Amino acid sequence: MVVEHICGFKKEIYCRECGTELIQNSHDRLFCQKCGRHPTILCPNCGRLW
Repeated sequence: MVVEHICGFKKEIYCRECGTELIQNSHDRLFCQKCGRHPTILCPNCGRLW
């Protein structure tokens, strides 16, 4: 699943722990369905937190 940052940047992002594709929850935070992590990632386009 391709996730989109508020700046418009889109990318497929995978969990570092288990390799599962991350999804966006209802609050636009990244979430791993398999291990339950909420990783903090900087957007490579604008440099703000995802």
